[in-house]
Amino acid sequence: MKPFHIFNTLSRTVEEFRPLDPPNVSLYSCGPTVYLPQHLGNMRAFLFVDALKRALRLSGYRVRHVMNITDVGHMTSDEDAGEDKIEKTARAEGKTPREVADHYTTLFLRDADMLAIERPDVLCRATDHIADMVRLIERILEHGYAYVTPSGVYFDVEKWRGPSRVGRLSRQSLDEQYAGQRLEHSPDKKSPHDFALWVLNQPRHLMQWDSPWGRGYPGWHIECSAMSMKYLGETIDIHTGGTDHIPVHHENEIAQSESATGQPFVRYFVHNAFLVEKEGTKISKSAGKFPLLSDLVASGIHPLAFRLLCFGAKYRSEIVFNDEAIRAAQKNFEYFAEFARTLGDVEAGAPQDSAWAGEYRERFVEALNNDLNTPQALAVALELVAEAYRRDDRRVWNTLSELDSVLGLDLAGLRKAVRAAELPPEVARLIEERQAARRDRNYKLADELRRRLEELGYEVRDTRDSSSYVPKAV
Repeated sequence: MKPFHIFNTLSRTVEEFRPLDPPNVSLYSCGPTVYLPQHLGNMRAFLFVDALKRALRLSGYRVRHVMNITDVGHMTSDEDAGEDKIEKTARAEGKTPREVADHYTTLFLRDADMLAIERPDVLCRATDHIADMVRLIERILEHGYAYVTPSGVYFDVEKWRGPSRVGRLSRQSLDEQYAGQRLEHSPDKKSPHDFALWVLNQPRHLMQWDSPWGRGYPGWHIECSAMSMKYLGETIDIHTGGTDHIPVHHENEIAQSESATGQPFVRYFVHNAFLVEKEGTKISKSAGKFPLLSDLVASGIHPLAFRLLCFGAKYRSEIVFNDEAIRAAQKNFEYFAEFARTLGDVEAGAPQDSAWAGEYRERFVEALNNDLNTPQALAVALELVAEAYRRDDRRVWNTLSELDSVLGLDLAGLRKAVRAAELPPEVARLIEERQAARRDRNYKLADELRRRLEELGYEVRDTRDSSSYVPKAV
């Protein structure tokens, strides 16, 4: 294993990652709330987790990844206020909550597959783990950090935090949090800061289960604690999520988990920044219109271009999403894809790469291990291809394949697809002749061969270092 460094929100510093049981890594990710399609901002978070998992694996770690599907309990406000998001959609669409959750879970997994996001080892739905949540709430009550009222079971935040009243993760006092939140103070809550572990006496809520305290449903925060502990144990190596989860959701997870177990809940909290349409403007469902992956595909952008767009920015930095940025990412994708497609069988089948290629692998790993510096890693991968063209030496397939194990562009699959759809012999011959002409800088011949290819129905797209040949749409 190689040393891996990552920014830990708990310490606000970049730390060397040291798992509890090396080389094994336990990783829990906050997953989607499945009440609407996941927009591109949501997918940025899941792409970050995918890159982190792949980077750890490239450095020799074995990652066990668990992610939840929230299908109950997430209110329209993260502070337990408003209406259940799933039920709000169910009422609007005239469906059952289960039908809504099933539909949008399917859409999420489809988009994840299109973005080459690997499935977690465990994908767990909240509604399948109610008994685990009830048992965890019972442990919290036994230790004196929760109390039962007619409206629900609440976590006693002020008792947990003590005199300092400061959250360990957010580093905000309760007064600071109060100023930034719209907290509902139910008459039977001790404090407006106390959050619901189990909600009671809500007869209009469509999803209800029996519990020792009465019929009701879980609060949002308890779900992640119960499911992560079930599959990963009481202490997790890495917990991920968006920066918006820091002050409320993850702060509450720490409190309820550690009050129940007496053990540290998470050793490394790692948070990603947002995708924004303009600087400082978060893409969100509450804004109404939000961009979807299907919108990109309909406009002619390959899904993996969005993957490269996200890879091209630090996970802790905002990404400004606009047409110029996604078009640049599309060009990068086409650059990699064309190089892979045009590799000959001898080059791709060579047991060893040229000696000079090894430097690029080392630099790629070094970038990833330095707080998951994906933009620097992407630059190294692009340099590898450019150097192969410059040297006219394409014996780099093994190295590029290793880099692609993190880039996630499935370059091997692209090569296979090309072999499965063999070009007509005449077209293949003209392409080879034109590539040779361009390498020899015989541009007059290259232009003549371009015209002949276009007459045969192929669109020729040239970049500085390569060309692609695409059948024209009929």
